[in-house]
Amino acid sequence: MHVLTSELGWAELVLRRYARQTNQLIAGRSFSVTGSAAPADALRLALTRIGAQLVAPDDPRAAAVFTPEALASDFAGARDSAAQRIDYAWARMPAVTAAGERLAASVALNGLRVGLSLVLEPKTAVLALALHHAGAQVSLLGRWAETDQEVAAELARRGLTVFATDDESQDAALADAFLGQRLQVLLDDGSRLIRMLLERPEDAVALIGAAEETTSGLWGLEGHSLPFPVIAVNDAGSKLWFDNAHGTGQSCLFTIADLVAPDAAWLGGRRVALAGFGAVGEGFARHAAALGAQVRVADIDPRAELRARFVGFPTGSFTELVTDAELIVSATGRAGTIGVEILEAAADGAVLAVAGGVDGEVDLAGALAAGWQLVEVGPKVADLVRDGRRLRLLDRGECINCTAGEGNPIEIMDLSLAVQAAAVEYLLAGTLAPGLVELPLAADQLVARTALEHWEEPR
Repeated sequence: MHVLTSELGWAELVLRRYARQTNQLIAGRSFSVTGSAAPADALRLALTRIGAQLVAPDDPRAAAVFTPEALASDFAGARDSAAQRIDYAWARMPAVTAAGERLAASVALNGLRVGLSLVLEPKTAVLALALHHAGAQVSLLGRWAETDQEVAAELARRGLTVFATDDESQDAALADAFLGQRLQVLLDDGSRLIRMLLERPEDAVALIGAAEETTSGLWGLEGHSLPFPVIAVNDAGSKLWFDNAHGTGQSCLFTIADLVAPDAAWLGGRRVALAGFGAVGEGFARHAAALGAQVRVADIDPRAELRARFVGFPTGSFTELVTDAELIVSATGRAGTIGVEILEAAADGAVLAVAGGVDGEVDLAGALAAGWQLVEVGPKVADLVRDGRRLRLLDRGECINCTAGEGNPIEIMDLSLAVQAAAVEYLLAGTLAPGLVELPLAADQLVARTALEHWEEPR
């Protein structure tokens, strides 16, 4: 039985159900809502606050029609097995598949060793398969916490080389074996593998270049002298403007709510303390506020704090904001954001989570050293306990949408991974100078143009 706390609570449950079943986007898409009762009006309000368009039920642009029976609706059909989820994503990623077709026609990838060290889930599988079909020898590395093991097995069945396990202790050995292939192109997330290559140049002798997916990954390369070109995928508009704000905002918020209250509306009226008001933080705040949460923001950059105020969010110091917060979220991409000081100040019973994220963004090691005990209470959920106080930690502070959910929506990853494919095209088009390299504007715009051409197609 679904528990409703308000009409907006019904809207929250409908949107969470739609996103969970389809792994598709809300912002920028068109939807229809039928009915004239208060819950339908609340859903219309939530959709428009998030950035969706409202259309008539018979409009072919409608990604879904939400009826009063929406909580019993099937929005996606069969999407249970890894093969079905990969094929479902493939049919909804026109920018990636178009890039794969261009690479196949160019024959530039034929026989090249291309490695992907990305969150290993169905959308990444689509990129890997597109590169494979274009002639590359594709291998994938999946960190234990960021790997859908069923997807990894399905990719191996389809002929790709996969280095993945659910055993954390094997991560380092798998990374060694992955880099030992002496890749010619490397697509990275978090720059972990790029930084490893800086310490082992013998494994980079054949490397034409690399590409880095994330903001935190580019930060990790600051101060390093790069002996090979690295395309700054994160800085391309087709990635940065959509993935970080719209994709991560939606998927992190809904994953948190699904973990904490699987069958109940949870966000309405919830007090949220958010650290970080970059693109990820702003997207998270906007989605949470659209569903009735009371979001307050902390950021050490006064420009970001001022920007938060300009879009309507109260601000303050993180230590002060957490004292009565029911949900505490770090969206900084900086280790130690939720440290012992924050745990000491946090309200008893608060939920802790990371949106986006790097290793150690919740200082779990510091917490344990300070006397907190970690008590597992369910899948991806644990409590930090000390002196009669209890804080609920989601997935040990990992990047919540990647490790406890299905990652960002398909439309978003079509854009981001198409930028990765465009980076491959650019690396192979000619010799680039070592160091960080911007993706050319024309390549960035081609990704967006391809997505736009297919945006209103029924999916």
